[in-house]
Amino acid sequence: MRTVRPEGPIIYVTDDPNLVISDFLGYALSLHKISGRPRAEELAERFSPEGSGMALPIFVAYRATEPDDIPPELNELSEYAKDDFDRMEIWVLTRLPPGQLSESAVVEGSELRHLLNEALAQTTGSN
Repeated sequence: MRTVRPEGPIIYVTDDPNLVISDFLGYALSLHKISGRPRAEELAERFSPEGSGMALPIFVAYRATEPDDIPPELNELSEYAKDDFDRMEIWVLTRLPPGQLSESAVVEGSELRHLLNEALAQTTGSN
């Protein structure tokens, strides 16, 4: 399972070479600034198995429910079969930089919440 390590304003994640998961954590931990809700409450609701994820102009995170939900740049992922979407909780994290190609990562739900909780615990007190 991946781990997080905050360094200044950036939250680094092991096994995240393109920093997609790192960027996700930064955006997700900032959602409370938009909603005005407590961070832990906001994250628990949005990223629960039934959660809505997040959609920002520069980043989206959503639960994949079928193979077509996996972005084209990740089509080489053969590890997920059609049946996996019924029994697994698969989340897609996609960075949408203006004028550049998008980059995505796939994370299973339990690991996603682990990373969110770890990042929240390590950054509590800093906004």
